[in-house]
Amino acid sequence: MGHLYYQMGILFSLSALGFAANKLNIMDEASNNHFSKLIVNITIPALIISSSLNSMEAGIVQVLNVLGVAALMFIVTSILSRYLVKWLRMERTVELMLNYSNLGFMGMPIVTGIYGETGVFYVSLFMMIFNISLFTHGIRIFNSNKNSQLSLKQSLNAGSISAFIAMILFFLKIPIPGMISDLLQMVGSITPPLAMIIIGSTLAQIRLKEFYDIRKLSIFVLLKMVLYPVLVYAILTMIIRDPMIVNIATILWALPSAGNVSMVCTEYEGNTELVTKGIFLTTIASVITLPCLINFLL
Repeated sequence: MGHLYYQMGILFSLSALGFAANKLNIMDEASNNHFSKLIVNITIPALIISSSLNSMEAGIVQVLNVLGVAALMFIVTSILSRYLVKWLRMERTVELMLNYSNLGFMGMPIVTGIYGETGVFYVSLFMMIFNISLFTHGIRIFNSNKNSQLSLKQSLNAGSISAFIAMILFFLKIPIPGMISDLLQMVGSITPPLAMIIIGSTLAQIRLKEFYDIRKLSIFVLLKMVLYPVLVYAILTMIIRDPMIVNIATILWALPSAGNVSMVCTEYEGNTELVTKGIFLTTIASVITLPCLINFLL
């Protein structure tokens, strides 16, 4: 449990650093936009490919089982989010905030602390499906007002292409030179801290009084931090016998909204302020909900 609070302390500290940098005029809206493009188009793709290289020794059947669970749950929660957002009359950006959790920065260390190297492998597989979904379905949401159909151009981007490359490298067991592998890992490791710094910088641009009217955001937090993990656990316990897969999936869906959503939102002109508020509030809520959930699961 101490490991969990340790990771959250780092998370808050990185956001606080970005907040301070913005207030000191070291960062501004322009720098946030430029760094977001760097993350979406370079560091996240490196992280995706690097995660597949670290999973080369796993069995194909095991991999397919975890990928199948991940794909199923992203489909189920995406459909549920679409109807909930429509019913509650929220803007569609909330769909992404509900669907995508902070797997890389919070999920990986927390699951690793509980399940070790096996946990790292499972989370990396969830991250593959996460990125395929975010960079196809997620971008489709941002482009929904421009085009009612998902075009090939919208689907082909750095995130989805890198996820496809990662799948090929894994299933074909293609060896990668050590220098390239280390380079990808080094570049990919930039993503979590830089993403949280940008979130803090973006948060500094939001007026505190804007948090006073948080009725709809409170509903979102309840859905994201309570309903979704309970739903994932209920569904998977009926179809999966491996408690590790069930527990890891439940923990991943109980994490705060992903910083990657803010990066993609900035890149594709979504409501960045709303996403930043959602990340901020779900991160605060997770201080209570995550320990309770993990105590229940374990």
